[in-house]
Amino acid sequence: MRGLWAAAALLLISHARAAASSGMFPESERVFQRLEADPRRMRIGASYYRLDGQNRSDIALGHSWGMTRWTTPGGWSWQWNIEGMAYSRFTISGSLNSFETVDFAGNLPIAVSRGKFSARAMLFHESSHLGDDYIRRTNDQGFRYSIDGLRLTLSARPTAWARLYCGATYLLHTIPDPARKAVQAGGEMTSRVLGRSKRYPLRLFAAEDLQFKEAVGYGPSSRTIAGVDVGFDGVPRSMRLFVGRFEGYSSFGQLYRRHESFTDIGLSLHF
Repeated sequence: MRGLWAAAALLLISHARAAASSGMFPESERVFQRLEADPRRMRIGASYYRLDGQNRSDIALGHSWGMTRWTTPGGWSWQWNIEGMAYSRFTISGSLNSFETVDFAGNLPIAVSRGKFSARAMLFHESSHLGDDYIRRTNDQGFRYSIDGLRLTLSARPTAWARLYCGATYLLHTIPDPARKAVQAGGEMTSRVLGRSKRYPLRLFAAEDLQFKEAVGYGPSSRTIAGVDVGFDGVPRSMRLFVGRFEGYSSFGQLYRRHESFTDIGLSLHF
């Protein structure tokens, strides 16, 4: 952990010296935009689905805070953010809902872009915990799950409406599984503004994310979503309504060995 935060401090010092111009507390996703289909993207949102014959809901409470943005000669734009999120699963059963598990994530990403290309290097920490309701029902105490790592993602926009990306993760510290590597790839499409409303511009979108983790033998995990993005004129905020499909190993740390398959509907807010 000391090495992780020391590396983050070095990144901040290096950008401060190299910056030709700067801005404090900018919009968080102007330099590198979120990966829409990544289950771990920062957001506030909820989804509903059926899994193992039960009604489930995933709740995400997260945000990305833009700290500073600067430019360097040659048209390079840089940005540093701080991110945090709690990501939880509930089983919905009438008037009694069961708290199953929750993951906590903290990220220190630094991003750079030039023209159609962008990249993000991110130091991150994740921990995972079983919910009290799940423990009482199953007597499963779970295990300690804590990882710290470095994730690098490269992105390109061949056209104004399409985006492709790929990336790799290496864990610097991992409990309990010694496996450290993962790779990721995906793509996104976004339509032009639909209709004539300038106050609430609408766009259609579709996205696909693929992940292959060493911890599960590089078995694929696929997340596909499609829906509509509702913007708000004059502010960098939007609301997304979507339908999605997940096939692969659970994105929750306590359940990472479980293979899951479900179709969900959801809502996410981006600020």
